[in-house]
Amino acid sequence: MYEKSQLLSEIKSLIENDQLFEMFRQTFEKCEYYFSTTNYIVLNVYQFNDHGSIHVLLTARRALEILRILKKFGIQTTAEKLGKSFEWSKFIVSFGALFHDIGNMIHRENHYLFSTILAEPIIDELAKEFEKTDWLLLKALTLNAIYTHDEATQCTTIEGSCVTVADGCDMEQGRSRLVHKKDKVDIHSVSALAIEKVEISEGDSRTPIVIDVKMRHLSGIFQVDEILTKKVKNSLLSGKVKIRIHAENQLLEKVV
Repeated sequence: MYEKSQLLSEIKSLIENDQLFEMFRQTFEKCEYYFSTTNYIVLNVYQFNDHGSIHVLLTARRALEILRILKKFGIQTTAEKLGKSFEWSKFIVSFGALFHDIGNMIHRENHYLFSTILAEPIIDELAKEFEKTDWLLLKALTLNAIYTHDEATQCTTIEGSCVTVADGCDMEQGRSRLVHKKDKVDIHSVSALAIEKVEISEGDSRTPIVIDVKMRHLSGIFQVDEILTKKVKNSLLSGKVKIRIHAENQLLEKVV
């Protein structure tokens, strides 16, 4: 359904910074064994759904889409509020999304904490390469975006909020972040398989982020409520996101 090359191309167009994209691409290729090992454990030990390379690239792309929309509507990022450039925000969102799930290779429980531990030496090098003086702040904000992607933790930055909402959007045709057993038929699996497409677009000044969720039948609402809605409410984007559900010739809208 999704190809790595296409997702990387879309990420490049969203980053709009050749230096930063090359860092992202090279890091992805160098560290892909992290994502493949994570996914192998998730699929074969936990017997859950995909958490590998496609997921992290999809999350990065969607997080950058959200970031771009926020910029268009004049919403300051946390980095900008701290006097840093918008390029910092792109760095934080890109690498926060890329490494947010690698902690799953240690354990599903508290995986967001393990992700920050595993990513720390990698982010350390990247931050020093990208920012020569205030690299420690950049590193801290990026690790924060990794740690707060799970709905168990409250987002404290705009950049981290972009990552967590983007993570919750990966629920097409069984790709949901709501963990479900692949071979078990219950509301989790039925609901996950109901969702066909998730798209992010621009709204208006009140709700700049619009997320369209197209599903075969209304059981998919369970996924939206249990994961995406909770992630939005735990982010700093709460109140700025409109979710539109398309199912069974109906359109249901709600501002989260």
